Amino acid sequence: MISQSLATRTSDFLHHYPPYAYIPKENLRTLAESIRMKFFAENEFIFQEGEENEGVVFVLQKGRVEIFKEYEEDTRLIDVCDVGDTFGVRSVLSGSPYVSSAKVSEEALLYLIPAEEFKATLSKFPEVAMFFASGLAAGMSIIREQGKKMNRARIELGESRSASVLFREEDVIVLKHKGEVAFIKPENTIKDAADIMTEMGIGSLVVANDELLPVGIVTNVDFTRKIGNGLFGINAPITKIMSRPVLTVPQGETMAEIILTMMKHNVRHLVVTEDGTPQTRFVGIITEHDVLLSQGNNPAVLIKRIRHAKNQEKLRQIRDRAAQLIYSYLEQEISIFFITQVMTEINDALIKKAVELSLRKMDEAGEIRPKEAFCFMSLGSEGRGEQLLRTDQDNAIIYEDPPEEMKEEVAAYFLKLGTHITDVIEACGFAHCKGEIMASNPKWNVSLSVWKAHFRDWMYTPDPEALLNSSIFFDFRGAFGKISLVEELTSYLHESMDTARGFINFFAANAVKNPPPLSFFRNFIVERGGKNKDEFDIKARGMMPITDAARVLILSYKVPEITHTMKRLEKLAELEPQNAEVYQEAAMAYGLMIRYRALHGFRNRNSGRFIHPDSLNKIEKQTLKYAFRTIESLQSILKTRFNLNVFLS
Repeated sequence: MISQSLATRTSDFLHHYPPYAYIPKENLRTLAESIRMKFFAENEFIFQEGEENEGVVFVLQKGRVEIFKEYEEDTRLIDVCDVGDTFGVRSVLSGSPYVSSAKVSEEALLYLIPAEEFKATLSKFPEVAMFFASGLAAGMSIIREQGKKMNRARIELGESRSASVLFREEDVIVLKHKGEVAFIKPENTIKDAADIMTEMGIGSLVVANDELLPVGIVTNVDFTRKIGNGLFGINAPITKIMSRPVLTVPQGETMAEIILTMMKHNVRHLVVTEDGTPQTRFVGIITEHDVLLSQGNNPAVLIKRIRHAKNQEKLRQIRDRAAQLIYSYLEQEISIFFITQVMTEINDALIKKAVELSLRKMDEAGEIRPKEAFCFMSLGSEGRGEQLLRTDQDNAIIYEDPPEEMKEEVAAYFLKLGTHITDVIEACGFAHCKGEIMASNPKWNVSLSVWKAHFRDWMYTPDPEALLNSSIFFDFRGAFGKISLVEELTSYLHESMDTARGFINFFAANAVKNPPPLSFFRNFIVERGGKNKDEFDIKARGMMPITDAARVLILSYKVPEITHTMKRLEKLAELEPQNAEVYQEAAMAYGLMIRYRALHGFRNRNSGRFIHPDSLNKIEKQTLKYAFRTIESLQSILKTRFNLNVFLS
């Protein structure tokens, strides 16, 4: 047990990570009081494959843990656990030994949640149970929030792990079993079963009696473990290797219940019977693979479908489904950082496919690719990894400097490529940028040296247009191609900060031009005319002041790779403990505004930028007003840090 102060800190920590973020604070505090902490040194095993479970679930508070599994030929790394990850769940819930080993690769501090408290939490909060259930159904030994480590390393969803899926009761999907399922009688041999499975190309087979009552099930794993090691010969009865008793479910069972049953019993196959018991005829098999395929709105499945899309029409359909997924996440009040990272992965996959389709189109037209590598860059909100709605495009292309005699030819090729790409992205619902900040504009489709010249001009001549360009283009991120080009441009930007000494002050002064969006009487400042009369501009008046301040401050520290505003503020809280509370509150406020804007955008089928105050309930109004007050505190830090009162006088 931990002290009251430690319980508070533990609760605050867990609250930042799904699924604990879905637990009401008072309940999370109760759970935290039952948790103990344990330190592990580098290279120390937390547990090893085959050991009995310790009756606790592990949450990594600090450090790094690697998960290994023993195979006949070698020991294989199957996952890496980072801060906030939970592991050891399957063993606790199934009551079985550990199926893998957990070893510390960087000295680690872990929270240990007692099994009974953990199970009670799952029972009390279905959304928490489903978070773990959907991951465990895929055979994962670690359940992770897919987004939280994206700033450190890109995780390709769908190739090696499945993303977690959360269900609301009204969204429950009925998982239908396969209509035709082969079976074999108990008196048949192992060879008979192997012949049937080989002929039909299936991985499992029901063993049933003459009345078609299931008595067992045999899978590929049984052949590997019991035949391959010589325990039984191929002419032995199938009953020698089949698994029993069979686990059964009724026809029309929901996917949620299927997942929970697989998780509870640590199995990957369930037999479907007429009434859900082994005392009635079997009618099918449901496999773990069937579960994954049925999860049409699983981010991993959507990304996989994007990768296999053959044309832009199919891309549009998949992106529409992604919007439905994100809307459901928003309504469930899932962590906004998690949502933005899921959407960033989906958008990046779409961009990559758009580039591939465009390259193929140019190849088919006989266009000769230059030898110079390129990178497609996302800018603005997508560059920060914060775009949830399909707003205007902001993108660009950077490519290697070609020889002097090839400049025009190379520029023409990449401009044509950029035009094709932006057209595909537009077909997926992202309108062309009204300001032409796109890869189809020759000004923003240039070589590395020209990009450096742009940056240099803006920083050494910080007029209003230069400051505007800086606020857009300094949030850049490589989405596809040779990422080292973007990294070199980032290094150049940070190096130039030392020589263009006055720029950061101008940039900071520009960032405080928008005051907190509340009037003297604490009412929302709304538009006074135009089509958005009496509506509040949450982007310009609420989000941009925070975005601008975080950008300036993180640039002043020359911190590379962090583009998400909330992550920038989180990093600033580390760098400036004396201002940590302001930055943390600003991060929460910004996340709240992303959520409100996206929800209003989805519901009104627009950008969500303009919100009528009357459309907000009392709690929403008060919450936003509190969030806006953080802008004043944030801008106060800028004014002091960069001595703006003197600088602007």
